[in-house]
Amino acid sequence: MRIGDALATMLQLKVILSMAAMVLGSVVLARAATATEPSSLQAPPRFVPPRAGTAPVESPGAIRFVTTDDFPPFGFVDGAGTLTGFDVELARALCRRLAVPCTIQVRPFPLLVDALVTNTADAALGGVRDTPRLRRFAAHTASYLRLPARFVTRRADVVDARPETLAGRAVAVARETRTADFLVDFFPETKRIEVEDDAAALAAVKEGRADAAFVGALGASFWLAGPASADCCAFAGGAWTEPAYFGAGPSIAVRADDGRLRAALDDALRGLDADGTLADLTLRFFPVGLY
Repeated sequence: MRIGDALATMLQLKVILSMAAMVLGSVVLARAATATEPSSLQAPPRFVPPRAGTAPVESPGAIRFVTTDDFPPFGFVDGAGTLTGFDVELARALCRRLAVPCTIQVRPFPLLVDALVTNTADAALGGVRDTPRLRRFAAHTASYLRLPARFVTRRADVVDARPETLAGRAVAVARETRTADFLVDFFPETKRIEVEDDAAALAAVKEGRADAAFVGALGASFWLAGPASADCCAFAGGAWTEPAYFGAGPSIAVRADDGRLRAALDDALRGLDADGTLADLTLRFFPVGLY
């Protein structure tokens, strides 16, 4: 049995988004051992941490990327039949930054790690998680994107969403999720309405059953831009990105023993972060700004 097949269930981080309706739910992560005071972002953050050390980074001769084509906005085929998406254009930008030839091939999600292990690919995008079990086969670059949580309110009721401004307000949130945990820890004075998922939380705001929803910003951005919202609502306040609650964000997987490629990709990601390319990609592929 192929590694990708055997680990398919564990590897399935990704949630296929419909461009017309939100189906992205909150990811349940391990609860933070300690809670620190969070702060919201009003603009795209710097994604990649500074480089440690000054040793030169060796550029690879070429890179074979694999990704999926059924995970919009990260990877999909557009109306002209062209493979595109955030991850696809990121791979192309990395190749330009490194000045190396690259290929980008499509694989089913469960076979992305399999392609690394069998040496038919050098790097995998598309949502492969960095887990202790997978570290036998794959190492990961720094994260290149934050997937925050945000408050959504009706347009007539938009506020700067902070603990004091939402005190006493009814806030819908998906039960047993890290968004719910965050709301409990940092917005304790809100009146929580726990619902099945993010879609139900957004519907509660639209229908006037809640003053706000606290949801994953990625799915909410598509809901706000699509017909389901009927232009009822908008993001309120900034983005909340605490990694202990919402994860470190997506990264690129390489073979576990390919430290040279990982270092080169990390260095290139820093350059794309510094010159604004990563921020530009978020504005290009997400219909309503995540931050």
